[in-house]
Amino acid sequence: MNRPQVIPLAITALAIAAVVIGWMIYWPIESARYAATRTVERSTSVIRMTYTVTHRFGPIARERLTFTNVNGKAEVAYEGTNRPGTAIARFKQPVQGFSVATLFGETVRDGVWELETKPPRGDTAISYTIAIYQLTDNQSGEHTFTFTDPHYWATTGGRQYKIHLDKNKPVPDLLTLRSTALAEPRYGEIVRDFDAFDPPGFRATLAAARAKLRAA
Repeated sequence: MNRPQVIPLAITALAIAAVVIGWMIYWPIESARYAATRTVERSTSVIRMTYTVTHRFGPIARERLTFTNVNGKAEVAYEGTNRPGTAIARFKQPVQGFSVATLFGETVRDGVWELETKPPRGDTAISYTIAIYQLTDNQSGEHTFTFTDPHYWATTGGRQYKIHLDKNKPVPDLLTLRSTALAEPRYGEIVRDFDAFDPPGFRATLAAARAKLRAA
């Protein structure tokens, strides 16, 4: 084989070797990336928030708003009951844009996963129950809590007392009572988050449903 024929063959062999080596290096990376992408595409993302307001007085006994976002498709549903229990108002409305996702983010920021059920305190004429559920990357979590009078919890909240016994202190200083304020403004912030929800057309539909209950 003469020299002019050897050089092209050597170049071809080197090119083939480079392709094979490149494939061996990058194929596992690209294959894993593709598999991860397909997993994300097949996974289901769900957000569901339920905001229930129960009234002890007035023509409307209970209202429940349910906000859902499933794989980016969002809607809000309403169900209200009048005081005698003889009328129920319902509606379900699709929500365009990111209103539900934004509401979810605001409630998370304001502690929806951390806040706990509180005993009835302050003005107990209205009670709130908030439930939240999230599914993402095949992992899920849910949380529910109930409370009354967010203004009370934001400004008063009661106090927690600790008793310290000191044997070195003479009577009557034997008991030292220390207290810690339990005020928690985030209950009010959560309520404001839900009450501020206002995508196009929602408030008008909600007002009509409430008017139906009041007139029943």
